Amino acid sequence: MKYFRLSKSLSLLLVVAFLFSLMLIFPNGGAEAQDITVERIFGADRFETAVEISKEGWTSSDTVILARSDDFPDALAGTPLAYQEDAPILLTPTESLSSTTMNEIERLDADKAIILGGTAAVSDTVEIELLAMGLEVERIGGDNRYETATLIAEYLPEADQAIIAYGGNFPDALAVGSYAAQNGYPILLTRTESIPSTTQEILTGINDTIIVGGTAVIGNTVFEQAPNPTRIAGDDRFDTAAKIVSQLDLPVDKAYVATGMNFADALTGSALAAKDNASMLLVRQNAVPSSTKDIIEEKGIINFIILGGTGAVSDTVELQLKDEEVVIEPGEMILHFIDV
Repeated sequence: MKYFRLSKSLSLLLVVAFLFSLMLIFPNGGAEAQDITVERIFGADRFETAVEISKEGWTSSDTVILARSDDFPDALAGTPLAYQEDAPILLTPTESLSSTTMNEIERLDADKAIILGGTAAVSDTVEIELLAMGLEVERIGGDNRYETATLIAEYLPEADQAIIAYGGNFPDALAVGSYAAQNGYPILLTRTESIPSTTQEILTGINDTIIVGGTAVIGNTVFEQAPNPTRIAGDDRFDTAAKIVSQLDLPVDKAYVATGMNFADALTGSALAAKDNASMLLVRQNAVPSSTKDIIEEKGIINFIILGGTGAVSDTVELQLKDEEVVIEPGEMILHFIDV
């Protein structure tokens, strides 16, 4: 019988290969990863996902909040109102109620619907349909998104602190929504280089403000005009959401996870996150951003609820949240987005 002597370098290579194979078989290092829980709340579309979120949090509700399904501006400031009313946020097309939303309103046995936005966002037809269902209907809508946000703020108890978010996009306002809601702080909207007059008026009664977003979305001119401002900003929307959790010391027993590339699931889910005393994190469709991973590890978050189907947040993200090994198939592409 012949014996072969392996060189030291080859022996070392084989040992490394063996250890790597063990990592693939046991990527979580044993029992620790078994404590991680990942659930998903989803429907066939954004209307059904909103309904499933509503079912998760509410067996019944006197009030429902209705927001336009295909655009975000009027709904950005709605989470604190939903929390105050202990109401789910449901979605509607502009022109008429969907049967999915209508059925959920009936299941909730609601008496009142609050519409966010003017008739260009949610038409009079929707209001008529709600009245026909026997609901009291109230509409909160200004001439633009900035005025709508201030009108929503007037429905909340008087507060000495407010959140200021960029009105031209959705991520920052929705990421901070559960914190604002639980503390009774209004979410006010601004342009990048100037504070709208309606927002300025309501700020006269505010002592402190939290500016959410970097200088690319809220410039220093706005920052300097805000009462006693503190800025929370990351390198992008995902990092900003992570820094909201870190700097505001948000609850980390559970985190809701939504796509950072569309508003609908984060909007409807923000009301449930507030009710559930949980944080909101944003992810890409096919990857957990490094900043999100970092805050998960820093805070030791092990319980996650994904909002939306795999078209919004893929199975790959679910595996990454479980801290499992993810194999990228040949030809599969992960897109990275840079906020500007």
